[in-house]
Amino acid sequence: METQGWFSVQEFVPGTFQVTEGEENGFRFQSFLFLGERKALAVDGGLGVANLRKLYESITDLPIDFILTHTHWDHLVNSRGKGLLAEDRAAPARAMLKRIGLPLPEAFDLDAYEIRPCTFGWTLDEGDSFDIGGRRFRVFETPGHSHDSISLLDEKEGVLVTGDLVKPHHILFLQLPTSSLSDYGPSLRKLEAVAGEVKWICSGHTAPFDDPSILGEMAGFMEEIEAGGHEPPKKVDGDYWGIVDEYRAERFKVWIQDHARR
Repeated sequence: METQGWFSVQEFVPGTFQVTEGEENGFRFQSFLFLGERKALAVDGGLGVANLRKLYESITDLPIDFILTHTHWDHLVNSRGKGLLAEDRAAPARAMLKRIGLPLPEAFDLDAYEIRPCTFGWTLDEGDSFDIGGRRFRVFETPGHSHDSISLLDEKEGVLVTGDLVKPHHILFLQLPTSSLSDYGPSLRKLEAVAGEVKWICSGHTAPFDDPSILGEMAGFMEEIEAGGHEPPKKVDGDYWGIVDEYRAERFKVWIQDHARR
């Protein structure tokens, strides 16, 4: 397996791989590979520190489709396309990688790091479904963390990939420019409605989690925050994002800034 001294790989259910980058200083960045009978599905593109496609092609000979859960920089760098979809985000990404302090591979040149704009062949919308051969996926539009976020449910194995919307035992980020508190609760309620089909919840930054009851727990907490039920919040240093409001639940925390309340 071509881990290139950077990736760690976990096959947590048959034909389903979680690929982790980093895992230092409290940070971990994850992408996913699903194997079907006709083709494979790659979900999110990671940091771009090493070659994710090279890793995937060492795991499978199947043709690979690629999907993004959302377009934040730490999910899209290994995406490669022919046109211009987004502006160059390399400068803030370089700054973030330096701030995080990940032990990068010796051959990796951070100063030459780039995020190439790319174009995709189709878009996914609420209610869409697709099959990769013996594995059918359903698509849910789940804004909140980001306005363009989607979640995917693998009906065969009960794997729910949520991007950064659901991060058990971690911080839910609403301090980002793309975040919206009013969208977060409804998105979580939407996923709670299919919780009976879910065996594993996966995100871009947490280990596979096997208790789907957290979907309703998070939804209720977000609704309470929106209704003013947990005031006043604690003010904490959000590092790169400055001072943030922090709300603590039993199995997660929430960081938010005022712009996300509008």
